[in-house]
Amino acid sequence: MRSGSTRLAFAVCFLLAATAGCATPATDPGAEGTAADTEPRPTPTVSGDEGAALAAYTGMWDAVVAASHGDEDASRTLDDHAVGGARELMRTALEEAAPGGAADGEPVLDPTVSVESPELAVVDDCVDDSAWRVGGAGETAGPRRVDATLIHDGLAWRVSELRIWEAGSC
Repeated sequence: MRSGSTRLAFAVCFLLAATAGCATPATDPGAEGTAADTEPRPTPTVSGDEGAALAAYTGMWDAVVAASHGDEDASRTLDDHAVGGARELMRTALEEAAPGGAADGEPVLDPTVSVESPELAVVDDCVDDSAWRVGGAGETAGPRRVDATLIHDGLAWRVSELRIWEAGSC
């Protein structure tokens, strides 16, 4: 049986590496800038639908980080912020991470949000996971592009699609 830290390392590697392999090609795979420090995420300065969509996106990441630190209730929190393929991708990581949470630190997000319609928003991010130590060997950490699609289901914004690119993609 695998130890908790091994499961956690596998889950995070799976989350970050496997999703990068599933990303579809784009004409501009990079975004300018990277997060330079590991200070806590600032409160979003946008309001209305943009602020709510951004809160759903960051809430999804907060649930995954909490799971990596051993919070077994993070899976329920994830349901508040993600649906469909994005939820299943993150849930797979949570199932692997929940038994032993051995991580420290957290990824640094640098998202921008665009509300395309009353039911659709897009988040472009450059996630730097260099300070998110999850154990294990052979992991590739660093700034990586993340593309998220959010839908408004009539009650709240939720992440529905998620693409995480390889380290160094932003």
